[in-house]
Amino acid sequence: MKEKCTKFKSLYLFRDEAELEEHLKECPDCRAEKEKMNKVSELLQEVKPYYAKQRKRSFNALKVACVLFIGMFVGMLIGYFTQYGYATITASSTYSETTQTTNEYGMPIDSYGLISLN
Repeated sequence: MKEKCTKFKSLYLFRDEAELEEHLKECPDCRAEKEKMNKVSELLQEVKPYYAKQRKRSFNALKVACVLFIGMFVGMLIGYFTQYGYATITASSTYSETTQTTNEYGMPIDSYGLISLN
């Protein structure tokens, strides 16, 4: 029984086109393998336009989802800072009757009033 030729893959990947063509003239196993590859390649070329349309639709849907997510996130941040954020902290510290010092916050300071990093 004749063994099947296994040179096609190595010739196709690592050798030049002329050497592959010479081998294809002599070897029916590799010729059959080349024909299978050509059929698959033709099928891929036939399906390519449909795949590109689907991929473009998916990418557009992804862009819309990202914009909506960012919009919701920014809206939540604005709502949070409006209700609990910087404006409330500034107003409470500006209009409070007593002013707190850095010692009351629990920060170590030196004699100049700067934060000490001991």
